[in-house]
Amino acid sequence: MSREPADLTGLQQAFPYPRSTSGATTDLARLLIQDIKKNGPIPFSDYMARCLYHPDLGYYSRPQPKTVSKMGDFMTSVSVGPVFGSLLARRLHRFWLANGSPSSFTLLELGAHDGSLACDILDHSKTLDPAFASSLSYVISEPLIARQNVLRSRLQDRATLISSPSETNDEFGAIIANEVLDALPVPLFLCSQNQWHEVMVTAANSTLEWSSRPASPDLPSNYPDGYVTEGSPDFKSLVSPLARAFRNSLFIWVDYGLDQESLYHPARTAGTIRCYRNHRSNAHPLDHPGEQDITADVNFTAMEEAARTCGLQVHPSINQGRYLTYCAKDWLLDGPSPHEISQLQTLIHPSQFGNRFHCLELTNGQVERTFP
Repeated sequence: MSREPADLTGLQQAFPYPRSTSGATTDLARLLIQDIKKNGPIPFSDYMARCLYHPDLGYYSRPQPKTVSKMGDFMTSVSVGPVFGSLLARRLHRFWLANGSPSSFTLLELGAHDGSLACDILDHSKTLDPAFASSLSYVISEPLIARQNVLRSRLQDRATLISSPSETNDEFGAIIANEVLDALPVPLFLCSQNQWHEVMVTAANSTLEWSSRPASPDLPSNYPDGYVTEGSPDFKSLVSPLARAFRNSLFIWVDYGLDQESLYHPARTAGTIRCYRNHRSNAHPLDHPGEQDITADVNFTAMEEAARTCGLQVHPSINQGRYLTYCAKDWLLDGPSPHEISQLQTLIHPSQFGNRFHCLELTNGQVERTFP
C-alpha cells in the first residue's frame, strides 16, 4: 500500500463551505483538540460519534434548543404534524390484528428524540381501537441521560424508558426507528493517487483540520482522483440485539438513503455527509462540533444484508410516498380534515418527503406481515 500522503483537494471540493470566522470555539471542540494533541488524529467516524453522542456536549445530548422543528435545525416527518404517527399507528394496528390481537403488544422505539412520535402513535391508537391501545406497551430505548430526562418529563407514565434494547425480551412486538440510521457514525474515505485513504481529523493550533491515513475499504478502486465517499456504519451491532428483543416481531425503519449502487456511483464524487444548523446545510463538518447535526444517507443494501445476517426476514424498502399511501387507505375513508390532508401531501409528495425517504420492514419469527 502506498505511503504517499493523500492529496486532500477532494475533501475541499466535497466540503466547499466557508469555515467559521467568528472565532468562537465550542466546549466540545476544545476537548477534541486537547485529545488530538495528546493522542493524535482521530478517524472521522470517531469525530462524528463524539459530535453527536458525547454524554454532556454532544448534539443529541442537549435538552434544548429544539433541534427538530420549523424553528430548529431541520424538519422530519414527525415535525410535519401528527398524521405521520397516526398512519404508523394504523400500520401497527393492522399487524396486531393479523397476528391474533394478542393482549400484550410491546412497541419499542429507537431514538425517540423529544417523544413527539410516541405521543402521536399513542393518541391515535386510543381513537383507532381501544383494545389495541389497551394491549400496547410503549418502550423507548435511549442511552443518553439528558435525552432520557426530556422524554421522562414529557411522557410521564405513558412510556417506559430503557438504556438498551437488550433490556427487552418479549414474545410479540414491533420496533420502530424514524431517522435513526442516518445518525450512525460512518467512516469517510478519499481516493487519491489510485489509493484509498481514511479521512482523519487533526488539530492545527486551535482549529480542527483534515488529515488522512492509508486504508483498504471494501470499495472499488476505479474512482476518479479526489473521490470522497463514506463507508457503512456497523449495522450488525445495531441490529443484532434488536433481533433478540422479541421472538415474533415487525421492524419499521424510516430514513433517507440509497441502494449501494446509487450511493457509490462514480458521478457521486462528494459522498453524502452533510451538516444541518438553523435549517441550513452549508455548514462545514469541522465547525461547531456538538452544535450542529452531522448525517449521511443510509446504505439500504448494507442494512438489508446486516439484517439477513442476524436471521431476520427482509422486505425490500420502498419510498415513503408509496408506504404511507398504503397505510392511509382506510384513514382516507374516515374523512380527514383539510389540514390533515395537507400533512399527508407533504409526507408523500415526490419533491418533499415522498421520494427522499424510504421505509424498510423486517420481520422476525412466525408472523403475518400483511403488507403487499
